[in-house]
Amino acid sequence: MKKIINASALIFLIGLVTISYSQEKTYTETSTEIVASVGENFTISLESNQSTGYSWSVGMVSDNAQVVVAGMDYDLPEGSKTGQGGAEVWHLKAVAPGSVKLMFYYARSWEKDAPAKTVTFNVSIK
Repeated sequence: MKKIINASALIFLIGLVTISYSQEKTYTETSTEIVASVGENFTISLESNQSTGYSWSVGMVSDNAQVVVAGMDYDLPEGSKTGQGGAEVWHLKAVAPGSVKLMFYYARSWEKDAPAKTVTFNVSIK
């Protein structure tokens, strides 16, 4: 009986995590303006191919911490092949009112050259 209750609790928790992520609004490289409320979660999805050594990093331009990074997932398309690209999905949370500029840099960590790509999002938190 305990095993059934524990399994049910685990399934319930997984469902909650899935629901919370599925309700997040997702922005892409073509979305430059983000408006969120304090406490709201949102995601930024950026095309990536980590098999090439490139990955995204994020920087914030702000006087205060209005946004925190809650995590990042690397999603590959179903049935993908070795070397095929996917997307880095950044999970963020608005924690304080104000404005912040999120700058994402696509680069290889060991190279000192300028990033191959830079994407900027202006975030307004109410």
